[in-house]
Parts: sequence; C-alpha cells; structure tokens
Amino acid sequence: MPTYEIEMNGSRYQIDAPDDASAAKAIQGLQSQAPAKDTFSDRFASNLNSSASGFAGGVPIIGPAFNEGLNKAEAGIRSLWNGDSYQNELEGVHAREGADIAANPVTHTLGGVGGAVTAMTPVMIAAPAAFGIGSGPLAARTAIAGATGAGIGGADAAIRSGADPRQTALGAGIGLLAGGAGPVIGKAVGAGVRYLTAPKDAISDLGNSARTYIAQELSDPAKLAAYQAEIAKLGPQATLADVSPEWMGVARGAASRPGTRDAIVQPLLERQASANARLGADLDASLGPAVVPSQVDATLAANQNLVRPLYREAFANAQPFDTQPIAQALTRDITRLRGPAQAALGRVRQMLNVVGSDQLSTDPRVMFEARQAIDGMLDGETNTKVISALSDARQMIDDGLRQAVPDIKDADAAFAELARQREALQQGRPILNNGATALRPQEVDQMLQQGALPQGEQIGPSGVPTRMQQSVRAEIDRATGTNAVDTTAVRNIVRGEGDWNRQKLGLLFGQDNADQALNAIDRETIFGQTANRVTAGSDTAMAQRFGDFLDAVGKPSEIPGDLTAMGVAARSAKKVANAMLEQRGEAQAAQFANDLGRVSIATGTPRDQLIDALIARSQRPSGTADPTMQAIINAILESSGRAALR
Repeated sequence: MPTYEIEMNGSRYQIDAPDDASAAKAIQGLQSQAPAKDTFSDRFASNLNSSASGFAGGVPIIGPAFNEGLNKAEAGIRSLWNGDSYQNELEGVHAREGADIAANPVTHTLGGVGGAVTAMTPVMIAAPAAFGIGSGPLAARTAIAGATGAGIGGADAAIRSGADPRQTALGAGIGLLAGGAGPVIGKAVGAGVRYLTAPKDAISDLGNSARTYIAQELSDPAKLAAYQAEIAKLGPQATLADVSPEWMGVARGAASRPGTRDAIVQPLLERQASANARLGADLDASLGPAVVPSQVDATLAANQNLVRPLYREAFANAQPFDTQPIAQALTRDITRLRGPAQAALGRVRQMLNVVGSDQLSTDPRVMFEARQAIDGMLDGETNTKVISALSDARQMIDDGLRQAVPDIKDADAAFAELARQREALQQGRPILNNGATALRPQEVDQMLQQGALPQGEQIGPSGVPTRMQQSVRAEIDRATGTNAVDTTAVRNIVRGEGDWNRQKLGLLFGQDNADQALNAIDRETIFGQTANRVTAGSDTAMAQRFGDFLDAVGKPSEIPGDLTAMGVAARSAKKVANAMLEQRGEAQAAQFANDLGRVSIATGTPRDQLIDALIARSQRPSGTADPTMQAIINAILESSGRAALR
C-alpha cells in the first residue's frame, strides 16, 4: 500500500492509501479537521490516539482486525452524530489515525508492545509449558518457547502482510529468536532477583565450591527434614556426620587432608572425651543416681542389728510353752520319711530337748533358736524333700512362738523386710543379662509385684522393688564405668539384643524414663562410632565420593601444550604457568575441604543456623523467574521483535 506524505502545521505526516484519489480525500479530511494551532491538548490527544491504536493493533494475530473494528465503531458513531456518510467518517478516522501514528511513532510502538504483553501474559500463564515457563531443563524449555514464538510470529506477520512469504518467514524467525530467548533471560532475571533479595545466612560465607556441594547433597527437602529430625533426637552435640553417610564421608575426606585434619578430628575427640560424664548425667536424670550395692547392703545389715533389741523386749513377757504336740508331729514324720529328709527332721527334733537330756524344753527361746537353725539348714538346700519337711517343721515352731511370745511377730516383720531387701539387691543384678540366663519381662514383672506385697505383720508395701531398681541401676553404672571408652559395649550390655531389656527397664523405672536412658546410650554410641570412623576408620569407600569431588575442585586447568611453538623457552614458560595453576587449585581444594569439614561436624547453634539456612534456601524460588514474571518477559521480547518487524 503506497505511503503519502503531507506537511501541516510545521509537522510532516504519512498516510497509507490504496490510490491517489483515496489519499487526496484522506489529506483533505485531515486538513479540514486539523487545528490551526498545535496546542498541548492537541499533542496529548494525538499521543493518546497513537498509543491506543498501537495497543489494539499490537495484539498478536487478531490485532489488525481488532483495531479496524474499533475504527469502524468510531466511524459509525461519528456518522450518526455528524449526519455525514459512514464512508466519509471512516476515511477521516483512518486519516487521523495515520497522522497521529506518523506524528508519534514512539508512543505507537510502546502501545503495541503494551497490547501484546497485556494479551499474551494471561495466555502464557494459562499454558506455561507451551512457552517454556516453569521448571525443567533450560535447553528443552528454550526449544519449546522458540517453536511457539515462531508459530505466533509467523502467523501474525502473515496476517499483517497479506501472506507475503518474505514477511511471514521473517516474522517466524524473529518469533523463534525472541521466544527462545525468554527462558534464558527469565532464568538470568530470576537469579539476579534471588541474589539481590537473598538475606545473609550461615552458608553465605562459604566458598562457591562448598555451596555447590551443599546444594547437591541437601537439595531434597525430605532428606533435609529427616536429618533435622535425627539431629533433634540426638541433641545439641549431634552433627551432620552423625546422621548422614554422605556427611560422614565429607568429615572423613576433610580429616584425611593434613591442612584440615586437626580442625575436624579435635572437636570429635573432645566430644568423645566427655561422653562418660554426659551419659552419666543423662542416666541420673532418667533412672536416678547410682548407688554402691555393697554400701546399701551394709546399711541394711546394720538396720537388722538395730531390730535385735525388739526380740529381747518381746521375750521379756514370754510364757512357758508345751512343745509336746510339735515333738509328736515331728516323730510321726521321722518314722515315715527316709534319707536326708528323715535325718534333717531328726536334728530338728533333738533341738527341742533340754541340752543333755531327752526331756522337752518349755522355754520359748529354745523354739526361737530352733527356728533360726532351720533357716540356716534351708539356706542353700536343693533337695525338695528336705525343703518340704523343714518348712513344715519351721511353720509348726513359728506358730508355737506366736502363742508363747505374742510380740515376736513385730520384730520378725521388721527383720524379714530388711532381709528381703538385701536379697532383692542380689536379684536385681542378673535382670539385664543376655543369652541363656536372660530373664523374661514377664518374670521380672512377677518379681516386682510379689516383692511389693507386705509379708507377715508388715504394714504397707515392701521396699523390695526399690532395691531391685537400685541393683539394676548399679549394674548400668558398672557397665558405663568399665566401658567408658567403648560406648558400643555399654549399649550391648544395657540394651542387649531384641526388646526384652527395654521392656524390663520400663517395668522398673517407667517406660519414658527407660527410653530416655536407652536413647542417651544410643546417642553416645553413635557419637563414638563417628569419632572412630572419622579419625581411624577403614571404610574408605564412604569418603571416596567426597574425595573425587575434592580432586575435581583442586585439579588445575592446564595450559594447552600446543599454545605456542617457540621451543624450549615456550615449554619452560608453560611449566611455570602450570605450577601457578597447581597452587591455585590446591588452595581452592583446601578451602573447600575446610568449609565442608566445618559444616559436617558443626554442633549446637552454628549447626542449627546452617540447617535453618539450608531449609530457607530450599524453600526459595529457583533461579528461574516466577511464572508471571517469566510470562511478562516472554511477551515483551516477542512483541518487541514483532514491533521491530513492522
């Protein structure tokens, strides 16, 4: 379509018209409506009309039809208002539009870009994959966005040029370049925004290589959350090396380098040196302080001696007792029994006589001593027949004592309770045993229930369960004291295999307290294993991955051998240059090992700050711009390219 130029009011205008007659009419209409004087309001209106025309026409593919539809609507309204023909009004609208565009090309172009961005941004957000928006490989997103841009650009150019092949191809090419550039520029913009807005954190001071390794190893939020949960369980002294095989390898790799070994090994050795004190404090808090069983037993024995005066007081009011019925019952059993049981009862029968005669004694003290003697005979006896016969005899004598010395049972109850507690100190020792001698949890539960029941004239629960607790606690203390360096041995003794010891400790101390104690032992076992494996372990495969990465960091970028061809002098210069690069690479590797090594063994607040920083970084957007920003970037690039074509 030919372009005609006209100068009016000091400005030059371009008018597109199909022929001279149409151009003359457009010029005449423009001149008739043009003001005699160019005022600010006129220039403002001209700019507004130019930008509005560009905005409507800038919409891809449908822009020309959309803009022409607006022009026709305006012409129709003017025809009704002015009474002129529709065709004349339409020609006038076209003339004014052309003049305004010619006078304000910049606002027209900006309007076109704005229209394209406004129209295409919602489309791109609705179908992000088609425009390379979102996550995924950059190359793939660039190819997809370029193909989409080529299709839209080619179609738009074809419509605007009347299907001109050259213009269509040019539009497709510009769309391809502009569309393909969108994801690349969006990634750069997103990375820039992220860099400028990212707060300083515990990772910011690390070197680039260290941050890269951290991004690779801890990019999975689920893995990071699992590490965080394990660390929280182990407490403030825990490190990433304690909960992660990868970070164990990092610590070992860093410890293998002379320049960083002390910085890695020394903190672990110091932590290990305080293991026994730390474990002891935790066990005291959960299971109570440990006692020395021999001292407790000595105290109980001393208390038994304090009970003996009660017997003297009881016998002060004693009455003579006829033991004839007891002697007759014993005699009947003696004539019936044979073997050791018969012999044992024969000895008991003789104890009831006055010394040196066959006459029965009526002194209750004789019965008391006979009962004591029977207790001695029962101690250690394994023959069931003997035990049964002696127990029956003891019961008969005890019943006689109750009648002859009514107050004796109070003394018996106090003495027997102390005796039971002394026995409980011995019963508690094998409770945590493993192997064939291991007690079942049900057996321990029965021992505790029976031990708590009062016996004889005793009032209130027995102290037997407490003595069993003290005995078990003392055994745990003995295990930690004799295996202070080897926490794995402590764990094997206390926890054992399976779940029995955990259940038995729960019965004795309450399950929560038992779990806290076992967790403390497990924690120190893990700490000890970490220290051993980092400082002297043989599992070199674990550190290989970190070592490979470390070698890659420290590997120099060698000067190409064919860089020059200047003989010996050039080769000497090349050796010097490579030596300098070697030094730089070694320095980088040393910094990398130091940075990552410190992260792997960090404890307490520094460790928590590192993990918090990792979590915060994992929750930030990636280097790619967010979808809305990416869509706007794509739309601006593509519309700018099409505007340049027009």
